[in-house]
Order: sequence, then C-alpha cells, then structure tokens
Amino acid sequence: MRHILILPMAWFTIALSALATSVELPITPTNLDQQDYAFAVSAKPTDKGTAFHITITAKKEDIDSDAQANLSVFTRTETNGGITITGEHLTPEIPIHLKKESRVWTADFTVPAETLKTPNFCFVFTEFGHSTFHGKRIAMPSATFYLLKLSDFTKK
Repeated sequence: MRHILILPMAWFTIALSALATSVELPITPTNLDQQDYAFAVSAKPTDKGTAFHITITAKKEDIDSDAQANLSVFTRTETNGGITITGEHLTPEIPIHLKKESRVWTADFTVPAETLKTPNFCFVFTEFGHSTFHGKRIAMPSATFYLLKLSDFTKK
C-alpha cells in the first residue's frame, strides 16, 4: 500500500520541478502582439522626460491578481550552472500609476531622459505560473517576464 502513495508523489515532484522555469519575452515595437497578451505603448516627450502609457490586454482570460508590473534594470547572466536573471529597481523609484481591470491593465509613468539611457532599463510585466492540484489553484515556482526596453519605444 505504501508503494501506491510513493509513486504518485514521485511523479508529482518530477512534474513540479519540470515546471520551475522562467521565460523572458522581449516585447519590441514590431512584436507587440503575443500569444496570451497584446501590448500597446505610447511615448510622449515632456519637460520632465518621456511619459509612457502602456496597455496590457489579456486575450484568453483574466490577468492573474498576483501578476506584477514594474520598472527595473533587467539583466541576464550566464553562469556555469545556468542562467541568473536579476531585476534591479532604480533609486529613486519611478512611480507607476497602474490601473488593473480584469483583462486590461494600463500603466502611466514618466521616465527622466538620463534614466532612459540606462542599459537594459525595462518595463517588466510578470506573470507567475499556476497549476491546479486536487481542485485547488496553487502558485508554481515559474514566471514569464514580458520585457519592454523603453528606449526602443522612443526612437522614431
């Protein structure tokens, strides 16, 4: 009887570890339409920098309540053991006015001109992985990072 319980738990553990991945999807002015989300970006010069308005629209279902949107310097470092992904917030932090509706999020913020010159400075929309186990939705140790390098959206 004990073997009957051990085998399913082993398979469940293997399945969970296989799902522990992170995916980076660079969003550029030419690929705003993704499989699950569509992005719209406008950038307008102001006397304080560049004002951005970003719209994220979910195509299939509501945006999860634990999804995040922030500004950070996003770096990817390859090491002997794999890849390390880090997101470093700027100091002082740039405030984002984020309006969350079930299927559409909008973000408004202004970035100073000098900050736009920072390498890998991005607006990052993060969607965390979830799975259903015994009818209960649980968070998984995985995420999809949609990276919008803001300087790409200021070029004409």
